[in-house]
Amino acid sequence: MSQTTEVVHEYTPYGAARELWSLQPNELLLEGPAGTGKTRALLEWINYLCERYAGIRVLMLRQTRESMAESVLVEWETEVLWPGHPAIHGTSARNTRQNYHYPNGSHVVIGGLDKPSKTFSTQYDVICVFEAREITSDSWEWLARANRNFKMPWQMRVADTNPAGEFHWLNTHFPQGFREVPDRHKRDKRIRLLSRHEDNPAWFDHAKGTWTKNGEHYVLGVLAKLTGTRRANMYEGKWASEDGIIFEDWDPAVHIIDPEDMPEPKWYFGSYDKGLRHPGCLQIWAVNDQRMYRVQEIYKTGETSDWWAEQVMAANEDYPLSALVCDPSEPEYIKVFNDRLGAARGRDGSRIARRAKNSIKTGIDMVRWGLSKVDHGPRIYICRGSSLVRDKARTDAKKPTCLEEEISSYTWARSRDGAPGKERPDPTCSDHAVDCLRYAAMFMWNRDMSMEIQIPDYPEGSLGDVLSHSEVHAQQFN
Repeated sequence: MSQTTEVVHEYTPYGAARELWSLQPNELLLEGPAGTGKTRALLEWINYLCERYAGIRVLMLRQTRESMAESVLVEWETEVLWPGHPAIHGTSARNTRQNYHYPNGSHVVIGGLDKPSKTFSTQYDVICVFEAREITSDSWEWLARANRNFKMPWQMRVADTNPAGEFHWLNTHFPQGFREVPDRHKRDKRIRLLSRHEDNPAWFDHAKGTWTKNGEHYVLGVLAKLTGTRRANMYEGKWASEDGIIFEDWDPAVHIIDPEDMPEPKWYFGSYDKGLRHPGCLQIWAVNDQRMYRVQEIYKTGETSDWWAEQVMAANEDYPLSALVCDPSEPEYIKVFNDRLGAARGRDGSRIARRAKNSIKTGIDMVRWGLSKVDHGPRIYICRGSSLVRDKARTDAKKPTCLEEEISSYTWARSRDGAPGKERPDPTCSDHAVDCLRYAAMFMWNRDMSMEIQIPDYPEGSLGDVLSHSEVHAQQFN
């Protein structure tokens, strides 16, 4: 709360805004749809730090200095500070004011990346970038050099933004999953917080648990009526850059959970999509009643069936598998998995690896149902931190490397007029982990626990091999 004898600005933080006061990472991303109160929260927090730690230096900036005066500084001077506040000196107008000096020696400096002056050659305890989606990753790294004033117990860069495209550098730079604070006292952490419209008391009355009149007008009446990518970014708070998103109900704040929030599993199964030149993917799912939870994922390019069999065996040690549903186009992988698992379990007759049902449209519909909230859903969850192995080359190329990254960019193929259709996925989308999810959903809610049929393996060069009898058998039992 900021106050004077004449003006009192009451401020109570909620949700992500409230967590700001208890976190001490080196880098923090505060993201959320439009109008969630992110800017006000950061300004109140900065004012608190300046009053709490004497002599600190804070840099507040956007891509352009002019845009700071038109947006952030209006809220800073009218809502957080006030006319006559001791930090405001001189008669300069907002569009030319460069500094705010606190009586205890703390300073807030205003800047813009379009005018790199001596402002950026000095040192700061906190650097806060508003509308950070406007800046580049190079600028973010460049700012790190100035983040070393050490008048505070920790040094920190903060990025404030509405979501942009799913492969925007901010979304790939910060870890997936929100409110992920494994140890609040450790340094050198990157943390992201998700701000919601309910966090803003202007839109939501927390005492009554209902939307305010203004909230009904703005959030439900304006933002909710946006369409396509604008709706995903500005209303739903999703990182999306394409119209035609297939899994529209996907929400990281809902579907990504902490492992301790998962109920006690009753049984486990796996799903596998083969890859060599393209990534392969192995997922392990825990099941409780009609809900499934991903507890492990391995996503890797260029590995053989023997390597994947080792991963299956290791996963089976931690999560005894009742079934393993596999890419139906690769019967030889299924045979390898069954042989290895059967030998390890001492019962060759139990063949838990089986062909997945591969109706793409039906599988997509099953996943959509599992992600939705209808019929007391959702039924699909991802345990935070369960993506164990990711493909480094794809990470370096800013391509998806896990289910969390694929699912948000999985879109419908466009028709000839350029509009997204609803018939088939875009073949250019990364779909290796999504295929695994399809196999898992089809198995989970349409289970077949019968023993895998052993397909004859004809020796190379034999008549059965020449006539492709193995393939015929596989088609019959698929």
